[in-house]
Amino acid sequence: MENDIYQKFKIFLNEIDVEEIESLWEKKMIAFRDFWENKILNDNYPPLTDSEIDEIVLILDKNAKGSTKDTVAVARVMIPQGVWRRLFKEIQSDRELKELLYGILTEDEQNRQIDLINELYESNEGKKNSLTGKSGNAINTMLFAFNPNKWLAIISLNDRKKVIEHFNIHSTTDFENDSPGKKIVESNNDIIEEFKKHNIDAHSYALSKFFYRKVKGEWKSSVIRDPDDKNGEKYSESESSFYMEKELENFLIANWDKTELAKEYELIEEEGEMVSQQYRTDIGIIDILAKDKKSGQYVVIELKKRQTSDDTVGQLTRYMGWIEEHKTNGKLTKGIIIASSYDNKLFYALKKVKDVEVYTYQIDFRLKEFKS
Repeated sequence: MENDIYQKFKIFLNEIDVEEIESLWEKKMIAFRDFWENKILNDNYPPLTDSEIDEIVLILDKNAKGSTKDTVAVARVMIPQGVWRRLFKEIQSDRELKELLYGILTEDEQNRQIDLINELYESNEGKKNSLTGKSGNAINTMLFAFNPNKWLAIISLNDRKKVIEHFNIHSTTDFENDSPGKKIVESNNDIIEEFKKHNIDAHSYALSKFFYRKVKGEWKSSVIRDPDDKNGEKYSESESSFYMEKELENFLIANWDKTELAKEYELIEEEGEMVSQQYRTDIGIIDILAKDKKSGQYVVIELKKRQTSDDTVGQLTRYMGWIEEHKTNGKLTKGIIIASSYDNKLFYALKKVKDVEVYTYQIDFRLKEFKS
C-alpha cells in the first residue's frame, strides 16, 4: 500500500494543473497577508466591516457566503459566517491576541511555533470563538492561507490522523497525548516529509486535494453512512431540488445568525469547535443539531432531501430518540423538518408526532440586466 499511494499521487499530478494551483494560491496568500498587515495589525485602520471579512472568509472556507461550486478555498472549515465575522473583529480589537496569532503565522522555528500555539490554546480557553478547537480547524486554515507552500489544506487533525494511520506514514505525532501545538505542527510535517522521502515535492494544496479527491474512499471508508441512504429508494423530489437542499444546509450554517431559526436556536460548540453540521451518531448523521437558547433543549434539524415524507419523519424521530438516550438523560428533544414544500403526506405523518415543526424555504432568484 505504501508504494501504491505514491504512485497514485504521481498519476494524480498528471490530472491537475499544478502551475495554475501554485499561481492561484500565491495570489490568495498575498491577499490574506495584506489583510493581516494592513488591516488587522494597523492600529489606525477602522473597525473591520462584514464585507471586508467576508472577502477573506471566501479564501478560507468553502462554505463561506458567496461561495460557488467553482470557488477555491482552503477547506470546508465548519465555522458559520457570523462566527468568522465575530472572530476577526475580536482579533483586530485585541492587541495581545492578534500579536500572538501573527507570531504563530510568521514563526519559522518549529519548537517556537509549537510553544506559541500552546500559549494561544491556553489563553483562549473557555472563549466561544471557534479559534482553538480540538481538531485545529481554524488555526490550520489560517496557517495554510498564510503560507500555502508549507502547510496542508487537510485542516482537521482527525483527518490527518486517519491519513497517517491508514497509509502507514511514519509519524512522530501522538494524537492522544501531545499538546495542541505539537499535533498541529508535527502532523503537518509528518505527511509532507514522508512524500519528500519518495522524491515527491509537490504543492501542499495538490497533496491535500489528492487525499480528498483521489483516495478519500480508502482512508474515510469508516465514515458513518446514513441508514436511510439506500439504492433504489423512490424519491419525491426532483434532482434540482435535491441539489438545492444540499446547498441549503451549507447556507444555513454559514448564515445562521440571519435566519429565522437563529431567533430561538443556537448552534452547538464542543471543545472549542462548532459541531452542529453533520452531527455524527452511531445510527447515522444528523443534518444540523442545535439548542434552544432559553431552555437548552436539543433541536434535531433534518432537510428533506429526495426522501418520502414517511422516511423523513422516521429519520428525524429516530435521531431525536438517540439524542434523548445519549445526550439528555431522557429529557425531550425537539425536531424541525425543512422542505421545499408541505404536502398532505407530511401533514398526516406528523399528525401524531409531538414536538416537530416544519419550515419551508423559497429560492429568490432574480435576473438583472447588465449595462456597460
